[in-house]
Amino acid sequence: MSILSNEKINFKSLEENTFKEMMKLGRTIIQDELRMIDNLILKYRDSEIFTPKDFQGTTLKTKLGEIPIARRRYKMQVNGTIKYVYLLDELLEMNEFGLYSQSIVEMICREITKKSYRETAKTISEDTDCIISHTAVRSLILKLGKKIKNLEEEKIKLYEEGKIEGSKESEYVFCEHDGIYIKKQKSKKHKGKKKFKVKHFKKKKGKKKKNGIELKIAVIHEGKEPRYTNDYKLRNKMVVGTALKASHLKKIEDMNIGTRYKEHIIKNVVINGDGADWTGGIVEGAKEIFQLDMAHIQKKIFMTVSDEEYLKKMQEIVFTEKAKDIFSLIYNYKVELESDKKQAELEKVKELEEYLKNNENGLLRYQNKLGYKEEQLEEIKEDLPSLGSEESHMYCVCRDRMKKNRTSCCIEGAESLLKVIMNKMNGTLEEIISKKAERKIKEELAKRIEDPKAIKKVKQGKIQYAGKYEIASNFTGGTKQFIKDLLKDKKCGELMLIN
Repeated sequence: MSILSNEKINFKSLEENTFKEMMKLGRTIIQDELRMIDNLILKYRDSEIFTPKDFQGTTLKTKLGEIPIARRRYKMQVNGTIKYVYLLDELLEMNEFGLYSQSIVEMICREITKKSYRETAKTISEDTDCIISHTAVRSLILKLGKKIKNLEEEKIKLYEEGKIEGSKESEYVFCEHDGIYIKKQKSKKHKGKKKFKVKHFKKKKGKKKKNGIELKIAVIHEGKEPRYTNDYKLRNKMVVGTALKASHLKKIEDMNIGTRYKEHIIKNVVINGDGADWTGGIVEGAKEIFQLDMAHIQKKIFMTVSDEEYLKKMQEIVFTEKAKDIFSLIYNYKVELESDKKQAELEKVKELEEYLKNNENGLLRYQNKLGYKEEQLEEIKEDLPSLGSEESHMYCVCRDRMKKNRTSCCIEGAESLLKVIMNKMNGTLEEIISKKAERKIKEELAKRIEDPKAIKKVKQGKIQYAGKYEIASNFTGGTKQFIKDLLKDKKCGELMLIN
C-alpha cells in the first residue's frame, strides 16, 4: 500500500522505465552478437588476403538506441597497394549512410514525408534514444535522394539501350501531369559581403514569372477500379517526378512505363494535364494522346463567366464531341460584354479564350479522339475512364509537406525529398535502402543474356578487389552458409544495416 500511495510511482513511469531497460538489454544483446560474428570472421577469413591489425570503435544508431562497438580492422593488399577494411561492416552491409540501421533510416523517411527536418530529428531522438540533429536528417535524405536518382539514371540508360523491359500487359496506360511551385531557398553566396545599391528599372508589362522551384509530377496508372460502393481507386498507381526539366520527367516516365509494361501490347498512352507548357509539350510518341484536364477547364470557365446561361452552355459543351464549339459561345459572349461595356470581365474571357486556344489539341476528350460516341462512354468507363485525378494525388504526394508549411528548398534538396516521398508512396523505398532494387536490375539483365557461355569466360577463384569491395563475397561454400545459419539461429537476420 505504501507503493500505491507514493505519488511518484504510476503506470506511465513503470511502462517507460521498463521500456528503457528493455532497450538497454537489446543493445547489450546486439553488442554480444556483433562480437560473436566478428570472431567468426576472424576464424574463417582468407588469411592470405586479410591480416588483422587492431580494433576500431564506432557507434551504431539503431531503433534500440546508440550502440558503441569495437570491430576488427584488417590489412589487405590490392594490386600492390595496402588498404584497410572492416570485414564486419562489409558482411552486414553497414557502410553507406553512415552507421544508421535500416530501421532508423526507414523511420526517418516515414516521418520526413509529413514533418520538417527539425521535427523529424526531434521525433526520432525521442522515440529511439538516438541523438540525431536536423542537419544529419537532411544529409541522410540528400544521400538517399542521390542514390534514388543514380538508380533512375542507370535504369533509363539500360531501358534506352533495350536491355531491360516490362512484363505487365495493359492496352491503355494513363499519365496525369501537374506542377507545384515551392519556395526556392535564398543563396548564401553573398552573405557577409557589403551590399551595394542597385539601380531599379521599370519592369516591362507581361506575365509575371514565378520565383520558385516547379516540381513536375506524373501519376501513372491503368484506369480505375472499385474500392467501396460508389468509390474508385487508381489501378496499379505509380507516382514519378522531378524538380529538374520537363524533358527529364519524360525520360523517367518513359522508363517506368517501358520497364513495367510490354510496350507492344500498349495501344495508347493517355496524358492528362492542366495546360502548362510542359504538360502537353512532352507528348512525343505516336501512341500518346494529350487531353486537357477537365477539372481545370471547368474551374476556369466558372471563375470567368458570370452569365448563368453562358456558364451552363460552356460547361456542358466541353463534355461532348462538339467541345471546340465553345469558341463560338465565347465569341458571342464577348460581343455582348463589349456591348454592355463590361471591360473587366471581357479581359478575363479573352484570357480564357487564349488558354483554350493554346490547348486546343487537348480540348476533345481522349475517348472521342479514339472514335467513341457519347452513348458508348458508359459501356467503356471501366477500361477507358474519365481522368482528372492528378490534383488530389498531387496534394497527397507533396503539397502538404513541401508547400503548405512554407518551407524553402534548393534544387538538390527539393529533388531528393521529392524522390523519397514518391518512393515511399510507391512502396519501393525499402527496396532501395536495402539494395534489393540494384539486385533486381542485375537479375533482369542476367535473364536477357542470350549466350550463357560468355559468363564462363570469367576466371573463378580469388576475387580481385578494386574500388568498392564486396568482402562478404569472399566467404563461399560451406563457410558462408555456416555463418548464415549461426546468424539465423541467433535471430540476427533483421540486423541489416544500411548499404
